[in-house]
This record gives sequence, C-alpha cells and structure tokens, in this order.
Amino acid sequence: MSCIHSNKKKQKTANGLSTLEILDRFEDEHEILLKLAFVVTGDIGAAERSISEARDLVINGEHPVPLCEQFTEWLKTMTIKAAITNSLHEIARCESKYVNQNCTHSEHLLNGNDSKLTELRNFLLDIDPEIVIAELDPLARAVAILRTTARASILDCILRLKLSLTLCLLPIAER
Repeated sequence: MSCIHSNKKKQKTANGLSTLEILDRFEDEHEILLKLAFVVTGDIGAAERSISEARDLVINGEHPVPLCEQFTEWLKTMTIKAAITNSLHEIARCESKYVNQNCTHSEHLLNGNDSKLTELRNFLLDIDPEIVIAELDPLARAVAILRTTARASILDCILRLKLSLTLCLLPIAER
C-alpha cells in the first residue's frame, strides 16, 4: 500500500507539480487559506473543511492546475470557492436584507482599480477575522473576499453566489 501511495505523490500534474509539492504548498499557505475561508464561512470548522475540499479538488485533478507562478493565488481562489459553496445557505438567507435598496456608485460595476482592490484585500487579511465576521453578514463577506482576493467581477459574484446583479452590488456599496 505504501508503494502505491508514494508513487501517487511523485506523479506530476499538468503544470509539473507533484502531489507532494501541491500538499506542501497547501501547508505553506494554510494560515492565509484558513483566514480567507474563515472570513467567508464565519466558522473555523467549515473553514478547515473548505481547505480540505479545495485540496482534494486540486489533487484529484477536478480543476486544471495553472502554471507554477500562478499556483498560490489559484489555491486561494479554490479555497474561497469551496468556502462559498459551504456557506451558500447562510449567504442566501441575507438576500432579503438587500431587496429594494439602490446603489448609485457606477464604479461598483467594474472590476475596480487594482491598487484599491489590493489595498482592501490587504486590509481584510490584516484585520482580525472575528471583527470582519462580527461587522459583515455572510453575503457582504463573500462579495468582499471574491472582489478583492479572487479579483472576481460582478458577474463572477452573481454566478458564484447565485444572486441578482442588484443584490451583489449592495453589500459593498452599503459599507
């Protein structure tokens, strides 16, 4: 059994990383992945499960692996997607809060200024996740993480969170 296990670890993915290298990268990035998943889910256990699910998806080849230079950011994106999937029910419960509200900020339709997104992402990663969880509802947290860390467009948010355009814009505009 150990021979089969060690052969699998030596197997290379399409971008040249072995399974062992992928596991090492998840381990190296665990703290930041946990923080991102925790902000989205609001629950440390769900955050750990999200990382585990993202790791399984990557190792099992269910998503194409990008080039080595992009791999760390891609791990974050996969973890965020898993966390959102684990939180869709909580996110959906927040929709009614934003019905019939308007946002007049046209810049929210755009992907945003790269430096502003980087600044907000750094802020979200530097602040205590407990504060973010206490101050923002699950929908607002998911949109904030998707827009800043995964560089998601409004359309990406709509598709990933299964929301309308109006509901996706409002949590950011309200804060």
